[in-house]
Amino acid sequence: MQEILYYIIFGMTALAVSPFLTGFINLFVKQELENKKEYKPKFDLKVTLITVLVILSLFYFHGITLEFYIYSIVSLMLIMCMFADLKAQIIPNEVNFVGFLIGLCYAYYKMCVDVLLGLDLLAGMLTGAIIFLLIAGFAIVVYKKEGMGGGDVKLMGMLGLFFGFANIIQIFILSFVIGAIASIVLLATKIKKMDDYIAFGPYIVVGAYITMFVPASVLVPQILTFLNNI
Repeated sequence: MQEILYYIIFGMTALAVSPFLTGFINLFVKQELENKKEYKPKFDLKVTLITVLVILSLFYFHGITLEFYIYSIVSLMLIMCMFADLKAQIIPNEVNFVGFLIGLCYAYYKMCVDVLLGLDLLAGMLTGAIIFLLIAGFAIVVYKKEGMGGGDVKLMGMLGLFFGFANIIQIFILSFVIGAIASIVLLATKIKKMDDYIAFGPYIVVGAYITMFVPASVLVPQILTFLNNI
């Protein structure tokens, strides 16, 4: 009975928060498109459904734990990043900035509990940012065009503060695999052309969500076991 009550509470909370997320998404999009700047909470069915499903799924997997609350906060930021990137090809600096502040506080707390845990989160931040920064630099030098936006670089650095070294590597791999498959489908169905911009932020978001439920400590051994049995 108590668990059902928690589902109702968290579900209603996610339902109440979702219009504010939509308001911020629209604000970021309007700013990027140089339209009138205004903030207004607004109901959006897609944003609402995703917010409720993600929060309830996190509660189902993690229960009332620190990870549940941290991942819930990260999820709200990721939802804003995903829809802003899809609508206006932007990952808001404001979201990344807030995420960095919360992430640094989280890393500091972990370091107080266990120095190695805190250092792992800092290593995750550096690794996530550096990998995408190198990819962006490679694309500019070789292809003479932007291959990875600055928002993606900052997003990966911010996520590293919450996930740590091994998990940010997993998010990197998952995002590129999912992105490659999605890009092939979009090109094959002619929804996108070869020279069209394809937002990469949503694939980072999906990779992060998968890692919330199946971290590297679980996924990697399963993959290795599968490969050994082939």
